[in-house]
Amino acid sequence: MTDGEFNRTVISQYRQMYATAFAILRDPEDASDAVQDTISALWLKHEQMEPPDNSQAFCNRTIRNHCIDRIRQNSKKYFERIDTLYHLPSETVTDSAASLTSTSSLIMKCLTKLNDRHRKVLTLSIFSQLSNEEISAATGETPENVRVILSRGRKTIKEYLKNEN
Repeated sequence: MTDGEFNRTVISQYRQMYATAFAILRDPEDASDAVQDTISALWLKHEQMEPPDNSQAFCNRTIRNHCIDRIRQNSKKYFERIDTLYHLPSETVTDSAASLTSTSSLIMKCLTKLNDRHRKVLTLSIFSQLSNEEISAATGETPENVRVILSRGRKTIKEYLKNEN
């Protein structure tokens, strides 16, 4: 691939790559770093590469794979961030906001009742909207095990919500 083809293929997809990275990593700085690392790695190999048929699909797949690798390498960091981001609201909630937060606080209480493994998998699925394969890559569980954990976790939450009403 020539320099011009690289610019048309990869650099032109920068915004889309950033959006994909941000959707997966949920952190603007990490997303920027991931895009820069990916573009740098592609630049180093661009002379040996053939131009792809679909540049958007190629760039999205490349950044997605890079982000999953980052999550695997830093899985504790991402799970700690998830644990601190989704905490229960404080007790000093006003009456008007109480009705809005009652459902979310009930869901958060349900999540705190689950063990760490179930809570992390459900959080990645619900809040980060990752696929079972991406969750599998991030947690080290098999995709089949992720499916079972999600099913059991949802069942536990439904039972808890049924008992609360």
